[in-house]
Amino acid sequence: MDVLANVLGVTQLGNTMLCQSELLAPWGLDINAHTKTAVHLVQRGVCWLHLEGGEPMRLVPGDLALVGSGVRHFLTDSPHGPVEPWEEALTRMKDRLAAEPPSSTADCTSLLCAAYEFEQDGQHPLLALLPQLIRLHVDSSDDSGQFQALVRLLSHESGRKLPGSEIIIPRLVDSLFVFIVRAWLDSQPVGAGGWFGALRDPQIGRALSLIHESPEQPWTVESLAARVALSRAAFARRFGELVGEPPLKYLTRWRMSLAAKILKTTRESVDEVATRVGYDSTTGFGKAFQRHLRVSPGRYRMDAMPEQAERPRPMAEG
Repeated sequence: MDVLANVLGVTQLGNTMLCQSELLAPWGLDINAHTKTAVHLVQRGVCWLHLEGGEPMRLVPGDLALVGSGVRHFLTDSPHGPVEPWEEALTRMKDRLAAEPPSSTADCTSLLCAAYEFEQDGQHPLLALLPQLIRLHVDSSDDSGQFQALVRLLSHESGRKLPGSEIIIPRLVDSLFVFIVRAWLDSQPVGAGGWFGALRDPQIGRALSLIHESPEQPWTVESLAARVALSRAAFARRFGELVGEPPLKYLTRWRMSLAAKILKTTRESVDEVATRVGYDSTTGFGKAFQRHLRVSPGRYRMDAMPEQAERPRPMAEG
C-alpha cells in the first residue's frame, strides 16, 4: 500500500495556482498565504526569502522553498528590501517591464511559484508535521533527474497557452509537491520526520499500510502488533513515538477522514459508509463522526453537496 498516495487521495490537494514571474529590481513580495502552502523555485537570478519574524536567506538558481500552510513570508531582491502585497507587486511589475527595453529582462530574477490549498476535513499529520520551511536544491535529491525534468515541464507549460494546459499544469503542480516531500524525507535521519519517518520504519510502516489498505478491518493493538511481529507493548510504544499518537486513535481519525471523503464524493448511504470504514453500528459511526468533525454525517453531506462538482483550479501569471 502506497500510504502517501492514499493520504493525498483522501486529504487531497484542493485548488492549485501556478505563477511564473520576471522581476526587475527593486521588488518585494508580501505573501500572506492564509491557508495555502507555497512553493518558490528560483530559475534565474538571486532573491531573499524570510518567514515573518525570521532572518532572510539567500536563494540562488535551482533553490526551491516550500513554505508551510498559512505561514506569512516575503520574497525580495535584497535582504531587507521593502515589500507590498504580491498581487499588487506583480501587476505593477508587468507595467514596469512593458516600459523597459527587451534587453532589461536579462537582469530579471525569474521565479516559478505554486500555491496549494488542502481540503481541511479530518486534517492528517501530513499537514501538521510538515515544517514551516523546506529548502532544497533541485539537483540534490536521489530523483534529481526526474525532479529537473518536472520543473522543466512546468516552466514550459506555464509559459505557453497550449491546448490541454489547464489539465496538465495542476497535475504537474501536484506532482511537484510529492517530489518535494520525497526529497525532504530522504534528507531526514532514520527515525526522524514524524509520520513521514514512520513510513520508512519496516514494522510501523507496515502497520500503517495495513490500516490504510483495510480500514474496515476490526483492528486492535494486539492484532496490528501480531501482523508486524512485535509485542503489544513494544508496538504501541514505537507507533506512538514515530506517528505521534496511539494506533487506535490514528485508525479512528483515518476512518473519519475516509468517511468524509466518501460522503462528499459519492451517493452511498450513511449505513454503507459506516460499513466501509469498519463500523457495525451506524449509531456508533455517527457518534464518532460527530466527535471528530463536529457535525453529523447527514449534515456533513448536505453542507458538502455544492462542492461535489469538480472545482476549477485557477492559474495565474506574473
